[in-house]
Amino acid sequence: MITNSERHFIAEWDDQRSGPRWKYYLLFSMAWSVVSFLVIFFLTKLFTQLWETGGANLIYTLIIISIIVGTIFTHFSYTRNEKRYHKIKSRTKETLN
Repeated sequence: MITNSERHFIAEWDDQRSGPRWKYYLLFSMAWSVVSFLVIFFLTKLFTQLWETGGANLIYTLIIISIIVGTIFTHFSYTRNEKRYHKIKSRTKETLN
């Protein structure tokens, strides 16, 4: 037996999985990159003096780091959701048999 939240997760993840994987990665990598850029930007602005010495190169570095972090977070969330999806599906198959 599965809970309502698991049913909701399965429905949402089935919808996400129906499209190509690259679209998922593109969309969520961009979203995570924006979030990570804002976090890194404000933390460096708040706690360091890099902005006085880094100049324009610092922004480019932060953008590159943010894209990398966004892609890594996207990959981890995709694999975690896949594992959860398969775990729930296998559990429902066991209860049906």
